[in-house]
Amino acid sequence: MLDCVCENCGFGFFQTLPVGHNVNDTFTISKSGEKLQLIDTKQSWLTEVLLKSFTNENQDEVRIEKKIYHKHKQVVILNTLDFLYGHVLLKLYNSSYHLNNNKDLGLILILPKSFEWLIPSRCAEAWLVDLKLNELAGTHSSIQKFISSEFERFDTIYLSKAYSHPDFSNIDIANFTGVKSFDLRNFISLRPTFTFVLREDRWWLSGILDYWFYRVCRKTKMLKIGGRMLSMSQNGLVKKTISRIREKLPNSRFYIVGLGKVGNFNRYANDQRKTMADESIERAWCRIYSQSHVVIGVHGSNMLLPTAHAAGCVEILPEDRYGNIIQDISVRYSDRKQLYFYRFTDQYASPQTVAHKAISIVEDFEVFEKNMCSNFYSSAQLSDSEFHRRPNDFYAIH
Repeated sequence: MLDCVCENCGFGFFQTLPVGHNVNDTFTISKSGEKLQLIDTKQSWLTEVLLKSFTNENQDEVRIEKKIYHKHKQVVILNTLDFLYGHVLLKLYNSSYHLNNNKDLGLILILPKSFEWLIPSRCAEAWLVDLKLNELAGTHSSIQKFISSEFERFDTIYLSKAYSHPDFSNIDIANFTGVKSFDLRNFISLRPTFTFVLREDRWWLSGILDYWFYRVCRKTKMLKIGGRMLSMSQNGLVKKTISRIREKLPNSRFYIVGLGKVGNFNRYANDQRKTMADESIERAWCRIYSQSHVVIGVHGSNMLLPTAHAAGCVEILPEDRYGNIIQDISVRYSDRKQLYFYRFTDQYASPQTVAHKAISIVEDFEVFEKNMCSNFYSSAQLSDSEFHRRPNDFYAIH
């Protein structure tokens, strides 16, 4: 954000830069924080977040850890700070582009301390801000002072556009987590594995009554009690789904991951839920994802890392999130496999519906791979044959 003063009238204001979620929008905020002016855009969740951050300015000292891996005088800064987990991770994905395409520049990451374990190799520096994600919703003057001071060390500084949804199909998630993604060459030979990614604040709802129960609990601030009931209901849906899949694919194995503690999955799945996550737990979950033919979760249940490692997914997509479809999916493929491996269902999907989609990904893969991924002329083949008439493009019959 730029600190500006109008040369004509002396009006002081802040100007957002076209980076991250602001890449298509330009916002101007008076320094008093009382007036929000929008240019070429309507008010949105972004403007609300931005204005709110200015009303929550914090003067306390923030601990920032500076790690220098390689010294550079010319650098590109990638700022991933955000109050939402997925937003931080998506911005962090942009580091792959800079590391592969801007090798003459040193990449400096600014990221929350809790994401330290995801720093990719070959970064020049990492500036780790020791704040919880919800504390990053406001502004912190000490972060600004730290960054301004550090800028003095460099000859040239570029700012990454930090796209909010970079193309993931060219990104190797192992560079971040150290865990390789599912290898499709082993899809048929490996034991069918399904992993449910659960949260106890984003629920798979069984129907409209569950939805209104949730709304009433939230309105009356009774979610602590109501949430437990919704989690129990969600567990029941997961168990029914497992039973459906097991009927069709009896050799399957099942995992449950995510933050939670309500109920249990004895006799149904290997329950790897935790009440808190740290680096070792996150890596252990990534290893489970990387062995999974299908990960299953609700939109918003932290599906980015699961889908970055697993072969495919089934996501339950609430109606009010249709506009956000795919935003929490790390889409590994750039061809027809996108449609095959990423299946979505409505918010009140039955266990039978979810099971059928998950089973189909496993059962139909061999035919899909032959018909849709192997037996056709690729664009490269067509272009090549036009000039060279490659004999394997057709059969000689006369």
